[in-house]
Amino acid sequence: MMQLMMRSFFSRERPSLWLYLLSIPCVFLLLTFFAVYRNDLRLRSLLSTCDNHVPSFLEPVSVKPDFRVLISVFTTAWTFERRHLLRHVYSKSLWPADNITDYVDLRFVMCNITDEEHVTMVSLEIMVYNDIIVLNCTENVNYGKTYNFFSSLPDIFGHDQLYDYVVKTDDDTYWRLDKLLASLRDKPRNDVYYGLEIPCNGTEFNFWIPTPFMTGLGYVLSWDLVEWIAESEVPVNHTMGPEDMMLGWWLQMGEKGKNRYNNAPVMYDFRGDEQEPNCFRHDLTADTIAVHRLKENSRWATVLKYFNVTHGHIKPFKFDYNP
Repeated sequence: MMQLMMRSFFSRERPSLWLYLLSIPCVFLLLTFFAVYRNDLRLRSLLSTCDNHVPSFLEPVSVKPDFRVLISVFTTAWTFERRHLLRHVYSKSLWPADNITDYVDLRFVMCNITDEEHVTMVSLEIMVYNDIIVLNCTENVNYGKTYNFFSSLPDIFGHDQLYDYVVKTDDDTYWRLDKLLASLRDKPRNDVYYGLEIPCNGTEFNFWIPTPFMTGLGYVLSWDLVEWIAESEVPVNHTMGPEDMMLGWWLQMGEKGKNRYNNAPVMYDFRGDEQEPNCFRHDLTADTIAVHRLKENSRWATVLKYFNVTHGHIKPFKFDYNP
């Protein structure tokens, strides 16, 4: 009787039931996989890579958020400590929640590395964080690094406008990313030149300024201006000199950057104890977007405390020992 029942159950007359029973474990495994690894898959889809400049350990971006900003921090190979600080400072702002369409990428930008010690240490950073762009240039301040960076971006990230805006900034500037995004959200996505404009309020400088420009603490260009820099003959023939000033001159000569936004007084320099306030340097304020001249860790500590970045995160460890 039992053999008869088994033959009946597995006979060709009931293939649909047999396949149904076999599919149950497979469906269960698939549901478990997506429940456990859903966030990991999403993370891989959002991360971008620079295939020709850093090792690629993750898949290229396949999903483009509605509003995306690249924060590019100019640094040098030997400033390891500052890069680690910035990664910690911005860590909670870089990954959006599921219902947020704004997205920020943080990249550190440096020229070729020749010192063997620095090669080893930066290679380790790239292996762990994959957030460093190494340009084909000799490390410099006023001899073309800015042009080299902007002109390389379309080849690094592609020409399909992966980002709406690119921020060029220094590693001694703190950006309040939520304030920056809120400020940019209603701006045009083309021909935008955004920052702290110099000269301001009639301030005089002891050097010639060919045209007003956004200071080096950090400025924002829309992606179309990045592509213009890469393609135009204007910048390539004027790369030497104070680079942030030169960029303002490029835009003037090319009749670009018509959507210009001067963000004084919410972008400014940190005021030291012995310094007088002026149009580009003053005390910390609650509406700050960016603050510059944070050369010392003590200034970083002051700024992070003022903006309540680390409040309540250090608590005494309680250890109860009951033998």
